Amino acid sequence: MARYYFDVHDGAQLLRDDDGSEFESDDAAVQAAARSTTEIGQNRVARGDFSDVVIEVRDAHNRHVCTVTASMKIERRPRT
Repeated sequence: MARYYFDVHDGAQLLRDDDGSEFESDDAAVQAAARSTTEIGQNRVARGDFSDVVIEVRDAHNRHVCTVTASMKIERRPRT
């Protein structure tokens, strides 16, 4: 098991993960990050916030593993 850290971008603010979580592989950490962006996005949408969710994953050696971005685009037709 290896430790991975999920740093979340919240607008201009970076919420750094100082605790981390253990996963069996990079792929498992990437999948967990993807699930986390979905959960964060659902919570934001419930509040009316449609901004992108960005999580940067790094390993125990502080190496960048991946960046996961979830975004939503809403196009509305003008009312006539």
